[in-house]
Amino acid sequence: MRSLTLVTILLLSAICSTAQLRFIAHRGASWYAPENSLAAIRLAWELGSAGAECDIQLTKDQQIVLWHDGNTERLTGKKLDIAQTNYSDLKKLDIKLSKTNSAYFEGQPMPLLKEVLKANTKNQLLVIEIKCGKEIFPELQKVIRKYQKPGNIAFIGFSFETIALAKFNFPAVPCYYLSSSKEDVLKKIPDIQKAKLDGVDLNSKIIDQQLVNELQKAKIEIWCWTVDTLDEAIRIKELGVNVITTNRPTWLKEQM
Repeated sequence: MRSLTLVTILLLSAICSTAQLRFIAHRGASWYAPENSLAAIRLAWELGSAGAECDIQLTKDQQIVLWHDGNTERLTGKKLDIAQTNYSDLKKLDIKLSKTNSAYFEGQPMPLLKEVLKANTKNQLLVIEIKCGKEIFPELQKVIRKYQKPGNIAFIGFSFETIALAKFNFPAVPCYYLSSSKEDVLKKIPDIQKAKLDGVDLNSKIIDQQLVNELQKAKIEIWCWTVDTLDEAIRIKELGVNVITTNRPTWLKEQM
């Protein structure tokens, strides 16, 4: 009986430990549906991801769209610069399917941020990467004010100036600085604290115990990206990082 109790305790401990690990779907459920499409974001939520990550940019006519690249060539075959094109022209383009995407999702258009926020009927997490500069904030404030529900978004960004400005404009929204450089992160710890950012979102390859220790000492939360293998997910978890952005959230969650 005593050994059975011990086994039960160990199993429960393992389950609780795994439950602490949260998986954010990179550009939505982009393994199955075209990246940054409304279908990919919805599917990420439906599949039980802790959140869906997306990229936003500003069009010529001041519309906020979900898109990663500066132009449309890679994903549509037609080259239009996002910042120099009206949304009425951008929405006519279909996003090409990747090798892993299901044919069911063929013909997905470029969505507006407000459409994604409106589709979030269950108040699930949307992690928004700001791909442009301060020019987006007047329109972003309007969209967030009208369509966002409390507690269901976070901002991330590679530009420190932009993510600090996001925190200034949206003090109640969690904001995380993106980086692929360990030296850059260590150098910016005082700036991160001064800007009152909630944490950092790091390329998993730069994360080691020293970096984790320094960030935890400064009370800076750590997220990471983009982890698609079980070995790397386990390594990151053992270092004490509990939020992972991945292209395969369902698969990783099952493996863990």
